[in-house]
Amino acid sequence: MESTLLFDIGLSIVTASFFAYIAKILRQPLILAYIIAGILIGPVGLGLIRDEHSVRVLSDLGLAFLMFIIGLEIDLRKLMEAGRVVIIAGIIQVLLCGALGFGVASWLGYKSLTAGYIAAAFAFSSTMIAVKILSDKSELDTIAGRITLGILLLQDVISIFVLALQSNITNPSILPIAFSFAKGIALVLGAGLTTKYVLPRLFRFVAKLPEILLISTISWCFVVSWLAMKADFSIATGAMIAGVSMSSFPYNLDVIAKIRALRDFFVTLFFVSLGMQIVVSSPYVITSAAIISIFVILSRFVTVIPALKALKYGYRFGILTSISISQISEFSLVIVSVGYGLGHISKDIVSLTAIILIITSTISTYMTLNNHRITGFLLDILGKIGLKERDSAETATANHRGKSLILLGCHRIGSSLIESIKDRYRDFLVVDFSPEVDARLRILNIPFLYGDISHQDTIEEMEIQHAKVVVSSISDDFLRGTDNLRLLKQIKRLNPNARVIVTAETIKKAVEMYKAGADYVLIPRILSANYLLEIIDIALNGRIDELKIRELVALEKRREIID
Repeated sequence: MESTLLFDIGLSIVTASFFAYIAKILRQPLILAYIIAGILIGPVGLGLIRDEHSVRVLSDLGLAFLMFIIGLEIDLRKLMEAGRVVIIAGIIQVLLCGALGFGVASWLGYKSLTAGYIAAAFAFSSTMIAVKILSDKSELDTIAGRITLGILLLQDVISIFVLALQSNITNPSILPIAFSFAKGIALVLGAGLTTKYVLPRLFRFVAKLPEILLISTISWCFVVSWLAMKADFSIATGAMIAGVSMSSFPYNLDVIAKIRALRDFFVTLFFVSLGMQIVVSSPYVITSAAIISIFVILSRFVTVIPALKALKYGYRFGILTSISISQISEFSLVIVSVGYGLGHISKDIVSLTAIILIITSTISTYMTLNNHRITGFLLDILGKIGLKERDSAETATANHRGKSLILLGCHRIGSSLIESIKDRYRDFLVVDFSPEVDARLRILNIPFLYGDISHQDTIEEMEIQHAKVVVSSISDDFLRGTDNLRLLKQIKRLNPNARVIVTAETIKKAVEMYKAGADYVLIPRILSANYLLEIIDIALNGRIDELKIRELVALEKRREIID
């Protein structure tokens, strides 16, 4: 019996769901599960769906929703706040990785236009995969996490220009490209002005009607996509521009929440259909994919590490960031899919890119899960060949030896503590390995030691045997390569007379630390609850307005290391 559209869609979703469960168990990205599902049921696998055209038509909707959501989640203000470090490092990474990709593809025998497409796919990393893993590890708010997110956001912005160029790539004369950019700028400006002056009024009118809000949002995506296609751009370009134009919209979060489930359904079909398109015409495709995958991973290290080192962020953050972005992007598949649709490249390149995504995403997932262990290993190797992380003693703003009070780490609690004690105590030292903290403490002339508290040499460098009180205000959730219990034992071994204050998130852990010799265990949630109880009493007694005014005045006066 001939398969129907309903059968094809149903089989695609069921198979994708099955492999999604397997991916969850193996802690692999869902994208890989969907692609493998497509390979299994497509022409290369069991041949259950021989004509994937019907599914691919619906997958185009998935592509539009994927680009629309990516656009909605691009926060241009955050990108600008990330500053020159992210912009410089991101541009260097994209350009140099693109150049390396072109060189590798040419070396493997691919012609110029095909090599250009491989280079474009080579340059971008997966926002979806990297952010998901870092979020699961609670590392998005670390310095390396913020740099990674900034570079990924910059890549998404650059990708808009790549999509805009695709339709004119076969006619690279100045006039058509200039005309294409002019149309693109007009489309961006038109979308921006409409979302600023027209859409807010319409959305306020229907804000309390969820159904109309949803279809209005989808309508905007399709209108801009249709205008993009009329201007000879791809549907992906239009959908992303539509999303970016609404990224600062007051109803942005509500829109994302409503459209995400719809997007997930169609995106599943998109990646399943890509799996169906994988055709291994020769063993050379597999060989090329393996070689290119190795170079993709290596390219992140040789471009990002020197860039961040030159920007005074050291090898550690360069390695951590390189690991996080060491895969190609789902957007790389979009680029080659659009190129295949335009007739620029063969189906083999779509297959090649999908295989590279599978290889690099799998490897990068395991690398990110073990990123601090890998970073320590690579730092040891760099140290042995003379490329040491910058000397902590050189970054101290004052003599750091023999301080009676030592603060280990300067995260949120540490930042607030420093602001509160800097005028009360002079005989104290802050230890951290954040270049941002380093720069701000220099301005305040606060004694600072640049070093990783998970390393024994940093503990020895701070001359902890002279300390009277040592405070670790960072919870284990944010410590990498060590924990508060291990720090406590190290400190007590080197200075048994020191009073040690450490931090715990659970009661069980706090009890264990007290038994190990802690003089006080800070449990933030209990302190917060106790203080909140006092606030509740004040509110019930009708004195909350007075407290509010005092708190506002105090907050406006504070100038902390970390905002």
